Amino acid sequence: MKNTDSLQDEIRMQHKKMSHESFSKKLEYFWDYYKIQVMITVLLACMFGSILNGIISQKETMVSIALINAFPNAEDELLIEDFESYLGLNTKKQQVLIDSTYYLDDDSSSPYATTYSQKFSTNAMAGKLDVVLADSDNFNFYGNQGFFQNLSLILPQEMLDMYEDSFYYADLPYDETTDLVPIGIKINSASKIGEFACYPGVDAYYGIVSNTQNIDYAVSYLNYINE
Repeated sequence: MKNTDSLQDEIRMQHKKMSHESFSKKLEYFWDYYKIQVMITVLLACMFGSILNGIISQKETMVSIALINAFPNAEDELLIEDFESYLGLNTKKQQVLIDSTYYLDDDSSSPYATTYSQKFSTNAMAGKLDVVLADSDNFNFYGNQGFFQNLSLILPQEMLDMYEDSFYYADLPYDETTDLVPIGIKINSASKIGEFACYPGVDAYYGIVSNTQNIDYAVSYLNYINE
């Protein structure tokens, strides 16, 4: 009890002493005694503000699109802005993701081949991809592993008739039958693919990832690239 009284008396003496000092002296005193508390308070405020800003500014991803082995000039931001405009999204709250950095090849000695392949497979299986555009070799490889949906079960009859001559067929491993079904659409003649020079001189295909939750937007992307 005596120690507590002594501490309180000391605080009162310091306050009384400082009451006659200049503002700069008071500020210096305050900093000497409370700088640790001030620094911790400022740090916590910054951390809380950063977390809050991240939560507030987080956008809902409406559709995520991967371009495999697209021409290096394909600019993701331009592709995104154009498609977002087509959809009429509220870009403060909603977004489209397009990633054209998936460069996959059969050269196992390439330092990037395994990295890109793992990135694609991980994102696809985690449900982070909805649509894939790919060159014929990679589309065939992933298609035969069941990465893409049977388009005959998704597209309306009007679109099935429209793309009948452009379908890419495969025998899906999880299908009970051995029938070939349409899992992709050749997109070389699609207007937007030509406009943005995504696959010049290369056969490329569109497919919807088997575990997508955004089928409507995935189909909208097919309409968009062919508008």
